[in-house]
Amino acid sequence: MADEMDEIINEFIVEAEEILEQLDPLFVELEQKGQDPEIINEIFRGMHTLKGAAGFLGFQDVVDVAHRAETILKKVREGEIHISPEITDAILKATDTLRLLISHIKAKDEVLENIQPVLELLDKTLEKSSSEQLKEAEQPETEQKPEEPLSEEPETKIPKAEDIVTQIPKEKEKEVSTLRVDVERIDKVMDLAGEIVLARNRLLNLSNKLEAKYAGDEHVEGLIETTSFLDRVTSDLQLAVMKMRMQPLQKVFVKFPRMVRDLARALNKEVDLEIIGEDTEVDKSVIEHIGDPLVHIIRNSLDHGIETPEERELKGKSPKGKIVINAYQKGTQIVIDITDDGKGIDYEAVKAKAITKGLITLEEAEKMSEEAIINLIFLPGFSTKDVSTEVSGRGVGMDVVKSNVAKLNGYVEIFTEKDKGTTFRISLPLTLAIIQAMMVQVGNEIYAIPQSMIEETLRISINDIKEVTGQKVLTIRDRVLPLFLLNDILGAPDNADNDRKYVLVASVGDRKFCISVESVLGQEEIVIKTINGIDSEECGIMGATITGDGKVVLILDLAGLSRRVLTIK
Repeated sequence: MADEMDEIINEFIVEAEEILEQLDPLFVELEQKGQDPEIINEIFRGMHTLKGAAGFLGFQDVVDVAHRAETILKKVREGEIHISPEITDAILKATDTLRLLISHIKAKDEVLENIQPVLELLDKTLEKSSSEQLKEAEQPETEQKPEEPLSEEPETKIPKAEDIVTQIPKEKEKEVSTLRVDVERIDKVMDLAGEIVLARNRLLNLSNKLEAKYAGDEHVEGLIETTSFLDRVTSDLQLAVMKMRMQPLQKVFVKFPRMVRDLARALNKEVDLEIIGEDTEVDKSVIEHIGDPLVHIIRNSLDHGIETPEERELKGKSPKGKIVINAYQKGTQIVIDITDDGKGIDYEAVKAKAITKGLITLEEAEKMSEEAIINLIFLPGFSTKDVSTEVSGRGVGMDVVKSNVAKLNGYVEIFTEKDKGTTFRISLPLTLAIIQAMMVQVGNEIYAIPQSMIEETLRISINDIKEVTGQKVLTIRDRVLPLFLLNDILGAPDNADNDRKYVLVASVGDRKFCISVESVLGQEEIVIKTINGIDSEECGIMGATITGDGKVVLILDLAGLSRRVLTIK
């Protein structure tokens, strides 16, 4: 019986978390649209469902808070009071309290929260709103007549509960066959799929060698056929497991409308938030780790980027700023752009602050490219603000953005223009476990490079290499690209033919460059194994893998390497 009750409570927790997750953006949307009956009813139904489920299980604190909030929503729904920022603030405070109470139920820690302050806040808000509504109703009819044609025509009828039920689309009533599975089980299956991929690679390697040595042997031919079948099945298994781990970015984005709304009010700024591509799916591990970097960037855009309404009007801008979050898939990468139409980043201010803090010398600053100067904001503790705020602190956060994205084998780029705005672009691999890689040889070692970062592979003559202001360059289809020798970057000996070289044309975000290697060994599907204690940004290594012939090779991070070689140019 105890197990059954635990299962019921767990289902309640999951449902409650889903309801509360959806309420925040609905409130923000309602505040923007005003008395929207559909949104009001959706919020009311969510709060009513939560109250009923909590009452059935005896969670009285949840019932009390939800009931007070539901009472206000009922009056809003019936038109007795109008939605206002004060009402929104109060009910959002209630949802925060409900979220906290649910977290205690989930943790089974038996911690008792003092809900009296939020109950008093809800009561006072209802009393004040009802009083203001009553005063409006008591005003002389002649004073209200000028507003009647627009505000009351046609007469707005708030739907009743029974009407709403009949209006629910039939699609919502269809049964969906789902099964909740513990995340650890899915992770275990993913790990096993990775091991199967490694074994498959090893078998393919061995079978190819046997085929070359014993061509025509019926047993070898049977082995080749079986291995080919295993190869197809392994690829299908890998794809199926990857899809099990994929989740829409909406799970992360859903909290941002509320966050932007609250921060804008705290900073006395007017800001609209637009979200595009929230249905874009990414690996579960990305969902778990991308939230903090995005929060830091959005807070930074609100505090540092978007100007006050007065400042914006002086610049000829709309008093209301705008932040756009756009997620999309580009090849085998997921890209998330966070763009604001604020004042942009001042290159000279960044440079001056870096010199003042002793991060760079005046001579180094003169040689640095604009990109290198902007990347200084990712240094720990860096800030161009002299006064700290509760919103963005003193630069704390941007270094977290860089390090957290690097842990996901991704990278961050910044595009900015004075008084036009700034875009932070986060690029992440579609999957973090199994990828296609190009195997190359440098010196006496073999390395793997993610195929997603390589546009093409060329064989060039030494005479094709030119120099411009001390930088080796290649001209590819009328475009001059910088060329770097991977041997030099890694400090490895160069055993290649001096007359002919293999070149990889790499693309990292909007940067394109060429890397010379000794030889290209071909493509291979690899399983990424993380190496604890290394910083991919510093050393340019994102992990290791085991090749088909059983060797352990390092996986190079071209994003990290490109920063090292392109920093001061």
